Amino acid sequence: MSESDPTSAPTNPDGAPWRERTAPWPLRSAPLYGPEFTRDPLAYYETLRRDFGPIAPVTLDEKGTFRGYLVLDHVYQLEVLRNHGQVWARDSRWYRDLVEGTLPLDHPLVPQIAYRRHRLYADGAEHTRMAAAGNQALGELDLVRVRDLIEALAHQLIDAFLPGPEDQPEDGAESEAPAAPAEELKVDILADYALPLPLLVMMRLAGMNEDSALATGTAIHELLSGGPEAARAAAELSELMAALVAEKRDRPGPDLVSWILHHNRDSGLDEHELREEVWLQIVVGRGASTTWTCNTLLELLSNDDLYSDVLANRCSMDEAMNHVMWVNAPVQNLFGYWATQPTKLGPYRLDQGDMAIVSLGSSGMTMRAAGLDVSRTNNAHLAWGAGEHGCPARDLGRLIVRTGLEVLWDRLPGIELAVPKEELTWDLPYMARTPTALPVTFPRPSAEPKDAARWTRDTTPFTSSPPRPTSTEEKERPSERPGRLPLWRSLVAWWPRR
Repeated sequence: MSESDPTSAPTNPDGAPWRERTAPWPLRSAPLYGPEFTRDPLAYYETLRRDFGPIAPVTLDEKGTFRGYLVLDHVYQLEVLRNHGQVWARDSRWYRDLVEGTLPLDHPLVPQIAYRRHRLYADGAEHTRMAAAGNQALGELDLVRVRDLIEALAHQLIDAFLPGPEDQPEDGAESEAPAAPAEELKVDILADYALPLPLLVMMRLAGMNEDSALATGTAIHELLSGGPEAARAAAELSELMAALVAEKRDRPGPDLVSWILHHNRDSGLDEHELREEVWLQIVVGRGASTTWTCNTLLELLSNDDLYSDVLANRCSMDEAMNHVMWVNAPVQNLFGYWATQPTKLGPYRLDQGDMAIVSLGSSGMTMRAAGLDVSRTNNAHLAWGAGEHGCPARDLGRLIVRTGLEVLWDRLPGIELAVPKEELTWDLPYMARTPTALPVTFPRPSAEPKDAARWTRDTTPFTSSPPRPTSTEEKERPSERPGRLPLWRSLVAWWPRR
């Protein structure tokens, strides 16, 4: 086909030829990488705002191939997120640099934005259709009972890194010698608690048995760790989700997957879309919940005023968590808003296919600069997003983090950072800003609290009875009585470390 043939030109996701570029990439841009950005993103955002204003053209690599317009100002962030003018799309097939080869397909950040056929990459009526069954399934949760489940899992994780009864000193030995200082224990809260808790909660709510949870946890760990096993892990996860959907179609129980299938009778998700929705339900909140847990604990242990107020009940854990949303947001930047038409964003003109990056990490900075209140009780932050892509599971996410922190706070009195805050190292905060490790020390607890919650088989976290099978074929009845989530013999024997 000749180059002059118009049918050979690439088309956009609407099937039309791309509009001619009229707004070249600015001559001046800033790197969104490097030690200064990693060490203190908030200070870096302030520098960008001072140098560029509310919108900063940024590159995410030294070659400048991964680039976009970083939205630092709260007002412009809302403009993009709410998308009243239907200018912005979440579908990464609109990323023109990727389509035209300016950004190579093997770039390490491409997997973070690669198109998948699920709600996160859909807009308008298609997003509504894809999200309906999953959102209705979340609505079946009884959050009071879910809290019991989270508490039980949190206690089991803490039990796993505490010494066992056989390691405790004998009563007689204590009376024969002067009381020694309490033994100090050390643990990495990130690896041993904040990482596994959200994922284990969601896998239990999805109704996984122990074998399925083992395989899923291992595959997720390999996928998110990157490296040569990531592609194989992604394929394995797809197979695991397909098997889980098939199992729950035949043998529904009191779990999210069964309720998704039940409500899908009106939504019409096909098999691929169902697998993607189940994957999202299990995994999508993991990174944010883990980071929110770590960042809140870090703020408590390094901010004397906040620590004292929480200890004296002048500040609730919810308020401490909300404070962190302003000063160290779990999700720093939202990638993946592409212009579907030429538009203006702040002082810049953008071409069709240019990318906006919403900098949630800078939102508190711009609010404070405008003299607005960013106190512990102000919920006007954008950490949950806004518009049709705002987080649909904010109540569940907040419950997981708050319950996890409260159990940790109660079980480990005297908890302190094991290293100065300045010595912590951080993952590059393109999206979530997470420490590579969060080592803490605490005195050996004398005994487990008597009121520690424990999950029982007769407790169900759903408001209604399990839905009926969607298949009409006769199936062998499961040995487990309907209405119960499967119990796991052990949570930590198999858990893959980071």
